[in-house]
Amino acid sequence: MRTSFNIEKLSAFLKSFYTVTGIKISVFDDEFNHIIEYPAPMIEYCSLIRRTEQGTEGCRNCDIAAFREAKRRRGLYIYTCHAGMTEVVSPIMLNDGILGYVILSHMLPKETFDSAVEYALGRAESYGVSRCEALPAIEKMTPTDYEKIEAASRLLDAITTYLRVTNWVSWRNDDLAYSISKYIDENLGSHLNTENLCNVFYISRTKLHQISTTAYGVSITKYILDKRMKKARELLRMGKSVESVAEEVGFSTANYFSKVFHRECGILPSKF
Repeated sequence: MRTSFNIEKLSAFLKSFYTVTGIKISVFDDEFNHIIEYPAPMIEYCSLIRRTEQGTEGCRNCDIAAFREAKRRRGLYIYTCHAGMTEVVSPIMLNDGILGYVILSHMLPKETFDSAVEYALGRAESYGVSRCEALPAIEKMTPTDYEKIEAASRLLDAITTYLRVTNWVSWRNDDLAYSISKYIDENLGSHLNTENLCNVFYISRTKLHQISTTAYGVSITKYILDKRMKKARELLRMGKSVESVAEEVGFSTANYFSKVFHRECGILPSKF
């Protein structure tokens, strides 16, 4: 997890949202892990679905697919979940990065309630839940006007912005700096640059520069180069050839590697 959450503030906020709308709301981090929800008890229908390993896995996979689609859209996504209920997900965005996700769940549209119930019953049966078990649980759910679902969706967009502006959800710079450094170590032989790292960690150039100068004391470009030179010296001490070392630390040619190594280390790699 690369994000930090103010659980106390979020708890009160989610409770207020539910009090006004009657719609369950949940928050997940940037790596799709559940953080907090309101109300906390799972509705009976979901409990029936999740009583099997297949049902629990179905819920998790459905959530992850929704997160990825919201990430791709960079915005709101309304969909029918694997168990037949209408849900809405929105990413919490900071510049070009994604801090986490907010989901509105457990809704059945009033306008198409009968067909939605029939579909949900079919999905329940696919997870081994009989219709006589599932129907009473579904009937306990209050149908939601589609107009209300759309209004809640628009409100969700505002909520994600508010959570970011208030810093109730924010980057954990120390953890993120560690993750970036580890990623660089593991990919020294690949194409590493600012754009690549921004895409991998869903952060802006400004944020990457801030993390690098604060955590590493140098620009991210210099930090990558220093790591490559350090690794190159280790490999050269092991007796590896200049050509193989150049490839392992991400240089396209041995000649260019030799030029950079001489500039940074004061000696040709062949003489090191």
